[in-house]
Amino acid sequence: MTTSNKLGKIKVLLVEDDDIDAMAFKRAVTRSGVDVDDVYRFKYAEEALRSLDEINPHCVFIDYQLPGIDGLTLLKEIKSRKPKLPVIVLTSQGDEKLAVEMMKAGAFDYFQKSEVNTDKISKTLLGVIRLLELEIEQENTRRQLEETEQFIQKVTQSSPNIIYVNDIEGNSNLFHNDQLREILGYTQEEVKEIGPNIFARIIDFEEYQRIRQHYLKLRHELKDGEIAENEFRLKHKDGHDVWLFTREIVFKRNKDGKVKELLGTAIDITARKKQEQELLEAKKAAEEAAKAKAEFLSTMSHEIRTPMNAIIGLTELLLRDYTFEPEVTSNLKAIKFAADNLLIINDILDFSKIEAGKLTFEKINFSLKEKFDFLYKTFKPKAQEQGIGLYFHYDEKIPEFLNGDPYRLNQILVNLIGNAIKFTLQGEVNVSATLTKKMKNNVIVKLAVSDTGIGIPPDKIDTIFESFSQAHSNKKKNFGGTGLGLAITKKLVELQGGKITVESEVNKGSTFTVELMYGIGQNPQLTEEVKADTTANFRNLKIIVAEDNPVNQILIKHILNKWGCEYVVCNNGREVLEWLDKENFNLILMDIQMPEMDGLEALHHIRYSKRSFANIPVIALTADAFARTNPEYANAGFQDFLTKPFKMEELEKVITKLNL
Repeated sequence: MTTSNKLGKIKVLLVEDDDIDAMAFKRAVTRSGVDVDDVYRFKYAEEALRSLDEINPHCVFIDYQLPGIDGLTLLKEIKSRKPKLPVIVLTSQGDEKLAVEMMKAGAFDYFQKSEVNTDKISKTLLGVIRLLELEIEQENTRRQLEETEQFIQKVTQSSPNIIYVNDIEGNSNLFHNDQLREILGYTQEEVKEIGPNIFARIIDFEEYQRIRQHYLKLRHELKDGEIAENEFRLKHKDGHDVWLFTREIVFKRNKDGKVKELLGTAIDITARKKQEQELLEAKKAAEEAAKAKAEFLSTMSHEIRTPMNAIIGLTELLLRDYTFEPEVTSNLKAIKFAADNLLIINDILDFSKIEAGKLTFEKINFSLKEKFDFLYKTFKPKAQEQGIGLYFHYDEKIPEFLNGDPYRLNQILVNLIGNAIKFTLQGEVNVSATLTKKMKNNVIVKLAVSDTGIGIPPDKIDTIFESFSQAHSNKKKNFGGTGLGLAITKKLVELQGGKITVESEVNKGSTFTVELMYGIGQNPQLTEEVKADTTANFRNLKIIVAEDNPVNQILIKHILNKWGCEYVVCNNGREVLEWLDKENFNLILMDIQMPEMDGLEALHHIRYSKRSFANIPVIALTADAFARTNPEYANAGFQDFLTKPFKMEELEKVITKLNL
């Protein structure tokens, strides 16, 4: 069967002095299935060189060992005359150094004569055809762009506005009329003399990054007929800023339907912008501070959540899938409880979320009595170390199971109990839970934490719930802390519709009281059993996992093994790309921060690959708690985000949404 191509029948030139080898080569070409016009064979290099222009072959195969001249010299001579002509070198013996020299000199391929067979010749010729077809396409594109530019030049030179065409896929400017040059203060001669480097003069790096993000968003979101408006800052020849107001529409899309080129118009709004300059500078300073804060919080979040993902995840798997002695089970639950607390007492992260209005609350079933048991086990060693008593009192009238956010409840109690122990140098700390009101579907629970500690001075009692405020700054006794604990506690209580109060007397102690409403819940184990019965079937999925942390690799392997998935675990983005080149997959679970090639760079290669896997779903598994709101991440092409530490059910939920 003969394959077809845009070139028609191809011409092959063979330089081979051995008749037997030449016959074997021609036989392989005949059987290759490639539509070949003829194999023009020459014994001597001089004859082949003289025939190049006359025959005009599509490719040349040369024997390395020829009479009077070696293959490397002949290769260089052919490439000097026809630089784009594919040349394949044949040799009687393998030599890696020789192969390297040949490839450096421009050889398309290099292999031994013993490898000359139908399959090898077929693959080589098909590779040549693909290369030549690509060159034809590039030449056609160039001609089309020239025609487009000539047309636009005629239409736009008389316009008073700036008119331009930007190739946002290729990151280049295809056309702009003279108005832009004139507004920026350059003459035609200066533009020609400076050349492409003029863009480095008229736009700084910060503005380039902002424009890049703007175009990345338009590439994926701008619809035909829609007009995108924006403001850009360029540099005048004399150094002052020139502000442009732009309106852009889709000019051309690529074969995947994404925006490739934009047609835009712009007007000079520098005069208006000068009036806003002082405000913009103040805004810029605030944005830079916010950016630094976000980066700091992101790093802190990543460092805490990465190990916590493995600790919490593996502990949950042990509790879910194995049966232990009661004491071991209790200890495992205590480990998970402590790990949850370590995660959620990240005061600065939570304070940032509260400020941004992005703090959310769960609605799940839990046992308050069980939480009390865990809290007691957690704080008992610290109380014993300080030589004080720690007592918990639980009202048995409280329903066995409540519905609400147990993690935020832990956070509230951990802050209050931790403070009580810290500021109690002798005596005791008492923690109580009392049912104050029971309704049809809800209850109000009063939680009280009392201590016999140093108390709070009257002049500080009204400020202890403020951010970064501490009632005591005794240099002899460093109590530590961020000064955010009580501020966060108050916000957590109030955001759930509750209230918190404090009574205190110096040197006698303090009592913090919290009242919260919870729903009357169900046994969480029954809920988990229902979930287990309805678990989605992922056995048909083939998944790539990109995760560089060995312990987190163990966790994800446990989960995927439990689901019966076929999967591959990679240590970085480069390994992901290598696997995609070899096999087909349904889904990628991608960590963002990895060595060698991170998740963002790998995703960029995937989305812009123009390969069959360009649109494969990718879920970000990240320890960065702010990844979803980071524009760079949000616009990168992830289908969803899952923040570490995550539960198996959460991962199942985001995969199920993809309908794979």
